[in-house]
Amino acid sequence: VVADVSGKGVSAAVVASTLQGMLYSHLAEDSSLPEMIAVVNRFLFEKIGGQKYATLVIARLFEDGQLELINCGHVPPILISGSTVTRLEDGNLPVGLIPSVKFNAVNLQLKPGDRLVVVTDGVTEAEDAAGEFFGSDRLDQCCAQGFEGIERAVTVFRGTTPLSDDCTMTEMIYRG
Repeated sequence: VVADVSGKGVSAAVVASTLQGMLYSHLAEDSSLPEMIAVVNRFLFEKIGGQKYATLVIARLFEDGQLELINCGHVPPILISGSTVTRLEDGNLPVGLIPSVKFNAVNLQLKPGDRLVVVTDGVTEAEDAAGEFFGSDRLDQCCAQGFEGIERAVTVFRGTTPLSDDCTMTEMIYRG
């Protein structure tokens, strides 16, 4: 699970904490990802009325390489299989924004060695001195080199321009 709550400060932290608790309790029940997100979405909307929302990616990997993935308004995850880099564009609305939304998951079959990379928008929206974003295309080009490659590419791109948001990265590797 990688999530990013809108806004900053205590209110965003409370939403993040609530979201984390709800997600993990539903994952323990082994609910399907679309059912789980629909419940979480309704609850968050009832509590915060669309004032705050969260983008998130949840991926569930099974022993046989089946991957169930749901993206709710987040930066598209990237699947690296051998030398092929694929941006997984299928997505849904963010969680907590609109009360009655249908959420859809993507199911993929991974092969041993396949990697799923998920980043927050702090990576793709890192800016250089001219105000240009790092962007998804640059991310696609460097993500096959792992975290060090992404971090190095973002650092070189932005130069001395400070980051304006957190840069969170995670990677799931299917070993077979």
